[in-house]
Formats: sequence, C-alpha cells, structure tokens
Amino acid sequence: MKRVLGCLLPLTLALCLLAACGSSEAGKAYDPAATAQALLDSGAFTQALDTVDKQTACTALYALEEDTVTDCAVYTSLSAGAEEIAVLTLTDEQAAQTALEALEQRVEDQKAALKDYQPEEVAKLDDAIVDRQGSSVLLVVAADRDLAQAALNELK
Repeated sequence: MKRVLGCLLPLTLALCLLAACGSSEAGKAYDPAATAQALLDSGAFTQALDTVDKQTACTALYALEEDTVTDCAVYTSLSAGAEEIAVLTLTDEQAAQTALEALEQRVEDQKAALKDYQPEEVAKLDDAIVDRQGSSVLLVVAADRDLAQAALNELK
C-alpha cells in the first residue's frame, strides 16, 4: 500500500504541474495597447478597423460592467464585417473570467448575426482567438488567424 501511495503522489504532483503549465490563464497579462498594435501591424486583417471607446465596448459589444475594465484597446470593422480586436484588462481574475465568457458570447452572437447577412465572415469567427492571461482577456477575429497568432507569440 505504501508503495502504491508513494507512486501516486509524484504522479499526481506531475499531473498538477502539467495542468498548470498548459493553462492559458496563468501566463503574462496582455498589455492592451501593445497587443492591439502588434496585431494591427501583423497583416492579419483585410478590413479597415476603427477604435471603439471603453464605454461602448463594455455596454454595446460585450455587456460588461465598465468599472471592472481598467484598460482596453478595442477595434472593430468599419465595414460591419467580423474582424475585431479586443484586449481588456480587468480588476481581478474573476472579472476576467466573466469577460472571457462575454467575448465567447460575442463570437457566437456575431456568427448568428452574420450567417445570412455576410456568410463569408463566419469562417473568420470560427477561427477566432479567445484567450485569458491572468486578469486580461483577448479576442481576435482576423482574416489570417496564423498571422495574428504569430504576432501574439512574438509578444511572449
């Protein structure tokens, strides 16, 4: 019995460490301005994007409490397409989890809205990058997901 427990304890510890290392929630927080600029410079977008202020982003786009967002950089398509960048810093990790769920809901809402109106945009939404790093969250809907992901990888 001691031998079994002696083997299980290191195995359990190793699995816990692997789970922590693989979690996207444990990494370095996204810097809204730097992350958004890197994405804009990446060449991943085919549509012109324009900034959205914090109040509009929180209330109209993501249904978030504005006082939970301490910093943000949000860009949406000028042509009513799906392309979008949202990088939000939240007051704490619980607020970040709520924001992550809101970003995921935004993707689903956009799919429903665009499927009949602009069906070619739905593929971009299917490839959306939605991530959380500590108390920050990210949404990227781009024409070229690989270029967007490469820009994000360069920031790490």
